[in-house]
Amino acid sequence: MNTKRFETRKSPAGEGWVGTRILNHRLSKCSKTGLERYRDRHQARDGARAICAGATRKRASVFACPDCQGFHLEVSFPVHDDGAAEQLGYNTPRNGSTSRRYVLVDVENITHGAVVDGAQLRRIWAKLEKELGGLTPNDHVVIGASRGVAVRYRKELAHVNAKWVIGANAPDAADAALLRAIDMRRVPGEFDELVIVSGDHAFAGLARLASDRGLEVHAVVVERVGFRSPLSGELRRAAARVSRIAWPAGQMGVVAASSGCEVEKGGPVPECPGGSVPGVGSLIAAA
Repeated sequence: MNTKRFETRKSPAGEGWVGTRILNHRLSKCSKTGLERYRDRHQARDGARAICAGATRKRASVFACPDCQGFHLEVSFPVHDDGAAEQLGYNTPRNGSTSRRYVLVDVENITHGAVVDGAQLRRIWAKLEKELGGLTPNDHVVIGASRGVAVRYRKELAHVNAKWVIGANAPDAADAALLRAIDMRRVPGEFDELVIVSGDHAFAGLARLASDRGLEVHAVVVERVGFRSPLSGELRRAAARVSRIAWPAGQMGVVAASSGCEVEKGGPVPECPGGSVPGVGSLIAAA
């Protein structure tokens, strides 16, 4: 990709500006992802604006890369246009409530390491919306995922009026992206409740800070019979309220390649080396 840099020159006598020339240069590429590397987030955002200029159905997300220490763009084409997404994203308002909720969704946590297929993800989301009493125009929903998981799941939740934040293909990338997305200087003054749809301990500090600043903190986790709860004790103690959603019945059709573990269709999620549930790690290659 060629980018432009503008250079303005003065006259030799310093009497004023004599013109501007445009310097073209090519971005280097990351050896790990093969994507063009931007030196910082500001340059990447400028690139995103240039790519999406005049394209109503093209979106570009910025994410940090731990391999090249730079930033990349993930370009996507939404399944629905903005009007359709807005129309489909809201359910019946919960009992006429006018309170505002800031909802953070770690999609990798609620899918236990992204081991479910699209149909099962939609069932999990339906259970989540029911538990929350529906989503309304008062709610601000942010979904976090690593780059590979976002590619697989974004179209399945295209009907949800939510902002997606994308992390690199690395451990805890979704957590980091969500934590970077929330501005705790602004949110306490505009919202009444913080909903953390994850059980990860990484959100415990945010939960404590939100509580100290007057927000009600509600943690929501998806639990499966026979498996350890993903809810960390630290987050449980920091939240004022905890909701547990039962894992929906149904087959699982995704192969989780990390650590050599496989999920057989219709079978249980296996225990991987180290006793963990198959994660996102090498699932990216199949995405």
